[in-house]
Order: sequence, then structure tokens, then C-alpha cells
Amino acid sequence: MPRIRVVFIGHEDADFIEQQRRFRQRLVSPEFSVEITSIKEGPETIEQGLDELLASQALLREVLLAEQESADAVILDCALDPILAAARQAVRIPVIGAGQAAYALAITLGDRFSILAPLRRLIPDYRRRIREYGLWAHLASIRSLDVEILELLGGQAVEAFVREAQRAVDQDGADVLVLGCTGMSPAMPELQKRIEVPIVDPAGAAIALAETLIRLKLTHSGAAYPYKKIAAG
Repeated sequence: MPRIRVVFIGHEDADFIEQQRRFRQRLVSPEFSVEITSIKEGPETIEQGLDELLASQALLREVLLAEQESADAVILDCALDPILAAARQAVRIPVIGAGQAAYALAITLGDRFSILAPLRRLIPDYRRRIREYGLWAHLASIRSLDVEILELLGGQAVEAFVREAQRAVDQDGADVLVLGCTGMSPAMPELQKRIEVPIVDPAGAAIALAETLIRLKLTHSGAAYPYKKIAAG
């Protein structure tokens, strides 16, 4: 059975992890298995570049462990794609960044997308990623909900989603929306009922891309990400 390992940032609550595993398991074919793990040290969430640095060693450790334990692909479950390039250099199995997967899907669905960011202070980091991925011409806007990441499941957050999503469409010219955090997945049903353009969930995009890469027997290019063997410890 092909196995997809998903690495969370700082979520160690067993009930939450199992809820998220079941959500992702429903998105893949029955013969695929989804496993969830989380970093054991570092920040609870990634909200700026400094958090990425603080989480980097723990994330890399989990990526190495995924390959060592024979997972077929590993997902960095954060829309800011922390240490994505470095992780790809450290293993040969596919490493998927949730943000990059979502943006790639968005530009197949429309010409210009907007990112719905949970926090205003994240906007510069999204901009840097979009430039790095060569997608600046496709970016309509980045809209902030001003909701703390750990509060994204509340009713107030859903209303903020809808408000900023509609503004992105009406005022910024977005024809696709991308959720700016994998923790926003529970808001998808309500958003899809109230917003008329496609909405891409990075958690869903990443898990679907992982299955596709495994089926096609593809992984990242060694020419772009030269492999360097390092110890998992």
C-alpha cells in the first residue's frame, strides 16, 4: 500500500491529528494510506520567516525519517512551504509543499489568483514565495483575515474568509482563490457555498499531488535539487 506522510507544524493534539488524517484520507484513493506526524520541537505555528528557521531542524528530521521508514512521499503541511528546497536535496522521495501545490493548481483553473492569508504579518513571506515560484504575473492580491492561526476554526474566522474572499473577487479581479493556511480546510464547505469562483485548499492540493507523483513514479529533479546524504538524527 503506498504511504503518504504529512508533517504538521507543532500540532501534537491526538484528536486534532486524527481528524486531519481522516480528512486527507478521504481525498486519496482507497489503496493509499495517509500518515500524520508533527515536529517535536520548535514553534507551534509558522507566522514569519523566523519561525521557519526555528522549525527547520525538526522539519528536516521528519522528512528524513519519512524516507527512512519507507514512506512513498512526504508533505510539508504549511502553505509557506518551509525548507522545501533543502528538504528535496536531503531525500529522493517526492517532497510536496502545500503552498506550491495549491498555486500550481490555481493557475490551471484561472488566470489570476488571490491568497487568503490568516495574518497580515505573513504577507511579505507569501510575496517572496510567489516571486520565487515565478508566479507574480498570476497574483491578483493577498488578502488578510487578521485571525490568529490557532483560531481559524471559529465562526468569526469563517465570516472573515467570506468577506475577504468576496473583496478579492470583486475588487482585485481574482478568478481563483487559494487558502493561505492548511488549517483553513474546515472553512471550505461554507466558502464554496457563498463564493462563486474556484477555491483551492493547499491541504487537499498537496495530498492529491502526492498521489499523482507516486502513481506516475515521479520525484523532484536531481538537476534542480542535488541530493546530499545526511544522517537522520
